[in-house]
Amino acid sequence: MVSARPPEAPPLRSPDATSIAPGTFELRFAKLHQDHDFDVMWDMLAEDAQRSWGSRHSFVERMQRQASEYELLEARVGGSEIVPEWTDRHRNRTYRNVARLDVLYRIRHGWRDVTMRRQVHLVPAAGGWRTLFYPAEASKAS
Repeated sequence: MVSARPPEAPPLRSPDATSIAPGTFELRFAKLHQDHDFDVMWDMLAEDAQRSWGSRHSFVERMQRQASEYELLEARVGGSEIVPEWTDRHRNRTYRNVARLDVLYRIRHGWRDVTMRRQVHLVPAAGGWRTLFYPAEASKAS
């Protein structure tokens, strides 16, 4: 007969969940872009951004098409801050506790290297952050 005994030491408490730093998140997103791992990038999009793309398939397809014209060479995060509230004026949505990053991207288009500075917004989500990376707006001259 075997008797059940309590453990000699209390079980170890699992570590607190740690959130990835916003800058690290953005650099990971950029690295996945460089590696053309668009399927994984989809899971890093905020729900609002996913709705704008329509579906995972649409996102991956458009990103592949874009990658055939533009190559992301480098991404560097300058400053970042957490803002208590931010309103996306283009989509008329307000978010709370948003990470606002100043990011410098170096892109190759054909034979030209172009450097662009962008303000990137990340929203809090389970396990860290999600990006408000939306599809580029269609040009007005079609």
